Amino acid sequence: MSALRAAAAALLTMPAAFSQYSRGVNLSGAEFGQAHLPGQYNTDYTFQSENSFRYFSGRNLDLIRFPIQWERIQPILHGPLDPSYLGLLRQSIAWSKAHGGKLIIEIHNFGRYSFNENGRLNTYVIDNPVGGMVRVTTSDLADFWLRMSVELRDDDGVYAYDIMNEPHDMGPASWKNISQATLNAIRSNGDRKLVMIPGDSWSSANRWMSTHGPQAWITDPANNFLYEAHEYFDSDESGTYAMSYDEELRRNANLANIGPARLAPFETWCRNNNVGGYLGEYGIPNNDPRWLTVLENFLNALDRLGFNGTYWAAGEWWGNYALSVQPQGNFNIDRVQMPVLSAHLAPGAFTSVSAASYSGAIVAPDSLASGFVSPAAGMNLSSASEIDVVDGAGLVTVAVPLFASATQVNYVIPDGLAPGHYRVAVKSAGSVLAQGNLELDPVSPTLFTANASGSGMAAAQIVRVHPDGSQVLEDVRGPIDFGDASERLFVVLYGTGFRKLARGSLRIGGTDVAIAYAGAQGTFAGLDQLNAELPRSLAGKGEAAVAFSADGKPANTVTLSFR
Repeated sequence: MSALRAAAAALLTMPAAFSQYSRGVNLSGAEFGQAHLPGQYNTDYTFQSENSFRYFSGRNLDLIRFPIQWERIQPILHGPLDPSYLGLLRQSIAWSKAHGGKLIIEIHNFGRYSFNENGRLNTYVIDNPVGGMVRVTTSDLADFWLRMSVELRDDDGVYAYDIMNEPHDMGPASWKNISQATLNAIRSNGDRKLVMIPGDSWSSANRWMSTHGPQAWITDPANNFLYEAHEYFDSDESGTYAMSYDEELRRNANLANIGPARLAPFETWCRNNNVGGYLGEYGIPNNDPRWLTVLENFLNALDRLGFNGTYWAAGEWWGNYALSVQPQGNFNIDRVQMPVLSAHLAPGAFTSVSAASYSGAIVAPDSLASGFVSPAAGMNLSSASEIDVVDGAGLVTVAVPLFASATQVNYVIPDGLAPGHYRVAVKSAGSVLAQGNLELDPVSPTLFTANASGSGMAAAQIVRVHPDGSQVLEDVRGPIDFGDASERLFVVLYGTGFRKLARGSLRIGGTDVAIAYAGAQGTFAGLDQLNAELPRSLAGKGEAAVAFSADGKPANTVTLSFR
């Protein structure tokens, strides 16, 4: 496919109808190790690598709520911000901005601040007297956010400030007064950024009206704030999901619809007060597919309201945490929650993934991509006639769709593009139908599977070479039979994104296999193939994992089976 390049093209602008709300994740790590303060970087806490920002940007989950720890960034109340921690935060802001993210900075402190005192870590609630003395005050929080505003007011990489995570059990303190004073301090610096105002009582959406009463409380001269609620779906609303789905179902026969039910008090309150809302945290465990229905029903309600939302949680230190949506492998294996989240992106968000695996977020030039919009968005891409790929300087490269349906467009990523972040627009007769982010690497290997799911049996063929040199091409539909000892077998695997590799490696069933060829298939645009002779030691192996990597980047794992 040829690509047309046009210089000095105007940057794409998202139509107003596409900007009703944003979706994203909590990219967590900088607040870890709260039992060890200030703690050691990369021992007690971490900041995310650029790859995490790239992944969630590429999946158009680019609203990033970014928890940090108050005690680490301001070790002494009313004192200066710590330059090292602030530097790590600035790097995260820069990475988010470079990949099209909208970063929300929040302090993950629950209405508290901790001090190391006589070898113990003691925690104090804002405006609560202890031993006749108030150790942490409204003035302290206001001072902190004023200092943050001084540093970040003019940084367009910062989308919003989230002034406190989940204040709760505030005793005699008034969270309403504390939050108003904090917003006042930010505005006193001439800072008009969006400010998230969390609720008391762990910011529970379900308890919002009973906690805060009928009236909204914030007065903002900039009129640029949102009230923030959190919602989890287990019986105690903690998000720990200590009980199984079946145990929860015995307590609540309508568990599948608990999301909209718990959202309703916050929804009603916002509507009655004519104010905007934001769902800062929600999440489900990955241990039972029925939770996916709960998440789906909740997100349907959130879509209807047009509220911003950030899923809890993502981050490179979460490991096997059941709620995590941090990708596995080399950022190329999606978590099970991802398809549901991807179905509820902002209207008109166009997400491009490898046409071979449908997972991950990074693709390569001259590779096959499948782009999707959410079915809930009400868009129709079937008339798509071009895909514009736009770099940071506004240079446009045009691709032509190979296939278009209501929710999907297949295309070849234009060749010759440099690695990095791009914006993509799907057009029909000059009108923009949908837009999204695109992240490119020189190679991004993926392999096709027989069931088009990105996992399972490889889409492969066998070339059987007889002693006389004659060849027979066989489709792989089941276990591979090596046949007579005089025959040689070559496997042909199909994929995309690796035609420009400098080096490759292949292991089948734990056995290293020499690659005979890895590159363009030659007949179909964007299609690559991998050829290798199968060692007879694989005979009788049964199902075997195929692990292929290009320039050190592993592809999705597929399988072959051997008699």
